[in-house]
Amino acid sequence: MRVAIAELKQESNTFVPRPTTLADFAAWHLWHGADLVSGLRDTNTEIAGFLDVLEPAGIESVPILATFAMSGGKVVTAAYHALLDDLLAGVREHGPYDGVLLALHGAMVSDEDDDPDGAIIAAVRAAIGADTPLVVTMDLHANVTRRAGEHADAIVGFRTSPHIDLRETGQRGAGVMVRMLRDGVRPAMAMVKIPMVVPASTHMHHLPGPFQRLMQAAAAAEGGSLLSASVFTVQPWLDITEMGFATVAVSDGDVTLAEQVALELANLAWAERDAFMETELVPIAEAIARAGTIDGPVVLSDLADGTGAGSPGDATAVIAALLAAELRDRALVCVRDPGAARTAIAAGIGAEVALEVGGKLDNVYNEPVPIRGTVTFAGPARFRFSGEGYTGVEMDMGDCAVIEAGQVSLLILGNAVMTVDPAMYRAVGLEPNDAGIVVVKSHIQFRAGYGDVARAIILLDSPGMSSDRLESLPFVRIERPLFPFDRAFEFVPHPVSRRAADAPA
Repeated sequence: MRVAIAELKQESNTFVPRPTTLADFAAWHLWHGADLVSGLRDTNTEIAGFLDVLEPAGIESVPILATFAMSGGKVVTAAYHALLDDLLAGVREHGPYDGVLLALHGAMVSDEDDDPDGAIIAAVRAAIGADTPLVVTMDLHANVTRRAGEHADAIVGFRTSPHIDLRETGQRGAGVMVRMLRDGVRPAMAMVKIPMVVPASTHMHHLPGPFQRLMQAAAAAEGGSLLSASVFTVQPWLDITEMGFATVAVSDGDVTLAEQVALELANLAWAERDAFMETELVPIAEAIARAGTIDGPVVLSDLADGTGAGSPGDATAVIAALLAAELRDRALVCVRDPGAARTAIAAGIGAEVALEVGGKLDNVYNEPVPIRGTVTFAGPARFRFSGEGYTGVEMDMGDCAVIEAGQVSLLILGNAVMTVDPAMYRAVGLEPNDAGIVVVKSHIQFRAGYGDVARAIILLDSPGMSSDRLESLPFVRIERPLFPFDRAFEFVPHPVSRRAADAPA
């Protein structure tokens, strides 16, 4: 038996004006054929999970395409179509198959389509025909649509945030595929859309709360004829139609069971809506003062400039506040500014420089801030994720520089990267364990990397394009009513169902 495997991922933030291009996909990885197997085997990714299950089952994996872009603005139409055409050409060239496994994010938006992920699923379905099993894995922050549900036999989502179960999710998706091929399982899938979005920083699987309760309920529902249950809590920075939470349940041919579980999970999610809004965001100056009373490292999360949430990573409000503060211990902070990095590199290690950094990509909420200091690192840098999330995956930081200004160590990044792992700072000679304050640009994922480092964590009430103060963002296109923008309305869940082409009636 032969199963095609592929990945095509990007998470969009429609409030970010800078578009995502083909170069952004290539910057992380853009692999074809055997390269994607060698590049992703034994990493914490869904592709690795696919391989974990298919190979022992004696099923040949046919690698097609694997690419991942950093979260950012909408994907430009030309880039999206180039990647889709690439995927489809590979699917057609190497077929026929007994099944197809796709790893998508689920929250991509292009210039022309609010739902490119649904379009990818529909296009792959058209290419392989109605009878070939198609199983899709998605990030739990996916905005799952009816189009996606109409064309996939099963959609399986992450259960952890920070995301540490990518490989496990790949294994779960591949497990459904193997049961279809070996055991004759014919999935029936039901989905319920829920008119709610909530702050991303409250999505924490490891702490008691609404997110943990929902994910535990989904896991508990599985077993017997219920193959998979997922709750998609959607990332909130999407000003698009058909926006909101979704629940998905997949059974062995039992539509009634799938609908029942999807409905139960949807009602649970709706009942938790107010609990999801209970998050504390601390003003920057207050957070710095509070950190000064704690034996560090204290992690300050500049989540409104979260690069994993699509923000550009060049916000400056926290940098300005740190430079103005009387710090007891060293503070590590980062900013994306390739021009400033090149200037510092040209000056050389040991040089005194005066720069204006940041505020060039996000010039809506932030502005450049002046810094004067000594260059202590200059040149290209890379790191590999060492924590539980994305373990083993490499990130290219581009041309970087470190400027020492008093107690502030500023890492100037050439490329947008996920700032969630201490390996980023270590790659340029900065040790988070020796600092009083460490600044990250992340809502949740940093908790996987900094769990053994942080003595305390403070979420900042800072300005930016991925703020958790959702009502402050300029939503225009979302369909109303939608919680939390609307509070006094009734939600009546309606399941949408699909059975595999040859499912019993």
